[in-house]
Amino acid sequence: MEKFNVAYSTKNIPLPSRNDFLQRLIEKTEQFLRRMRWKAYFFLNPDTSTSSKDTYGFKSTKNPPPVEELKEFEDDMLKMVQSLKFKQVNDPFLNKLNGDAERIKKETKLLISADKTTNFYKLEPSKYNDLLEQNITKSYKKAHPDILRDIHKEDKKIATKLGIDDRVDTTANKNAFITLKDHKPNFDNKPTCRLINPTKSEIGKISKEILDRINDKIVRASKFNQWKNSSSVIEWFKAIKHKQHHSFICFDIVEFYPSISQDLLNRALDFASAYDNITDDERNIIIHAKNSVLVHKQQTWQKKGDTTFDVTMGSYDGAETCELVASFLLSQLQHLDVNIGLYRDDGLAVCNATPRDTENIKKEICRVFNQNGLRITIEANKQIINFLDVTFNLNNSTYKPFTKPNTTLQYVHRESNHPPITTKNIPAGINKRLSSLSSDKESFDQAAPPYQKALDESGYHYTLHYEPVTTAKRKNRQRNNILWYNPPFSKNVNTNIGHKFLTLVDKHFPRDHKLRKIFNRNTIKISYSCMNNTKQIIDNHNKRILNSSKHANETADNRVDKKSCNCRQKITCPLNGNCLQSSVIYQATVTRNDNSTSETYIGLTENDFKTRYRNHTASFRHAKHRNSTELSKHIWTLKDNNIDHSISWRIISSSSSYNSSSKRCNLCLKEKFLIICRPDLSSLNKRNELVSSCRHRNKALLRNN
Repeated sequence: MEKFNVAYSTKNIPLPSRNDFLQRLIEKTEQFLRRMRWKAYFFLNPDTSTSSKDTYGFKSTKNPPPVEELKEFEDDMLKMVQSLKFKQVNDPFLNKLNGDAERIKKETKLLISADKTTNFYKLEPSKYNDLLEQNITKSYKKAHPDILRDIHKEDKKIATKLGIDDRVDTTANKNAFITLKDHKPNFDNKPTCRLINPTKSEIGKISKEILDRINDKIVRASKFNQWKNSSSVIEWFKAIKHKQHHSFICFDIVEFYPSISQDLLNRALDFASAYDNITDDERNIIIHAKNSVLVHKQQTWQKKGDTTFDVTMGSYDGAETCELVASFLLSQLQHLDVNIGLYRDDGLAVCNATPRDTENIKKEICRVFNQNGLRITIEANKQIINFLDVTFNLNNSTYKPFTKPNTTLQYVHRESNHPPITTKNIPAGINKRLSSLSSDKESFDQAAPPYQKALDESGYHYTLHYEPVTTAKRKNRQRNNILWYNPPFSKNVNTNIGHKFLTLVDKHFPRDHKLRKIFNRNTIKISYSCMNNTKQIIDNHNKRILNSSKHANETADNRVDKKSCNCRQKITCPLNGNCLQSSVIYQATVTRNDNSTSETYIGLTENDFKTRYRNHTASFRHAKHRNSTELSKHIWTLKDNNIDHSISWRIISSSSSYNSSSKRCNLCLKEKFLIICRPDLSSLNKRNELVSSCRHRNKALLRNN
């Protein structure tokens, strides 16, 4: 299997093209102005009735009403986008990144990442699909069509009862994929894979909030050692007295997520009911969120067996479900003479019993997990143990950072196209992390060399040094009322977007402005976001290759190709025989016959162009539809003045419309980009389409399905 060499972290970001940057900037600016409009609307209309229902983080799909007091600010924001200046950047590392990005796009094979290393491997689509199907058929079977319909029906029922069915999308059918376990023996001859199922129900977001509340109450009341991170484990270790007289028991729950059965989760919820009032509806939401299916080649698969119940890794509430079950398991271990805790599927305990008694405790821990249908790997009577990313030593009461063997440390390069504040803080962040995982300077110095080497290779001039951790109290600053503007960052942009934006805030919201109270330097902040990194470029490349392979296979299977035109007389086709293209952005050019001047109009259609074309021509014929579009208004103006004219049509671009998977509509975004940044292509379009709503999202809402 041929390797594809990437000698740096795939989190590094190359320079984007001008068009890609502007589209991302328009998207972020639209999101910000949308939030501004809602905030201004409710501030100016305090009596507006707003329900106090919990929306569980799902945002409204309604378009915010225009606010007159924001019009000038929005116009200047639009001008800022249109007037953006770019510059040439000549940096050796960025040149290499951009060269590799081009190399990735030209690659004809898939680039599949390894599971636990930084390697990528080239695979033909056919070989990849064979491996994928082998892994799917090991644990999954084809599902009956009714199963998906029943899950969707219950999703809608839950969302409707909560009053958020107009906010929640249907479950996005994301294709399963694999990563390669190249750390396994005999990988070259018999490659093994990890199967990833990214399809997850939106109801999981609701379940997550409920489980967060339940878990918080359990931990507060029970005082169980439910660790959230390495720091909490270190605090637990430091509190152990007479460490030399203790020994470790360390265990790992094998395949914890998929091993959680519905019966085990129900028993965990029964246990949690003693700490929190869990309603029948909440219990139903938690259980239903675990109904999972896998999607491959537009077919639905389910786990082998009679149920679709499955706690999948990566699901919205998977970690919270594990924490709840872990609390339930810890409650059954409290009778043991051990100090025990869990971090999801990793457990650690200390006891001061004799080695023989410790072995008996080990057997009892195994028995408790076995009777709950879980299998563990366990070792006892250890003085030194590697747990999470820390090595704990009871003999000398020390701890130090731990990395797994054959781990390749890679950091974002100093010259990567990240916001400067990000790369500036990386070395100090690593230093702080290593210091917090080290009990003393000696432990730090033992662990530091590989991290120092990785930093040096990433272009940083920073020497790692031990800094004892200080427990400074963090200031609790109220940040709920802050509106964040998150424009993308790129080194090839010459305009200082942050400075220009804050200048506009000062200009349009002076002290005597009606909205000054909610829009000022204290309530509006800017924080740069990032463009696509190398890993995302590789993922997009793989999607393109798989889609091309799928289309080629359909053609090879002698399937009937979709017609490109259905006009009776091809000579009358508005697009020269290509009128059935869908999800396109088109341009109409209206030329006056008297003076040969032209006006242009840009539009989009998710359906085939022919249908949209018929609607346009109907609006040209019937006066009652004269105000349907800016194009029809112009045509009727010409007709009213008896001016002869001709109309020509062409496709400018094609993009995907809204889908629940990406939560974005590339079709609407591309149209906005063309109208805002290419006014020469759209003289008839209005310039105020920046905050217009996406008409395609409605099809994805539970309410409409």
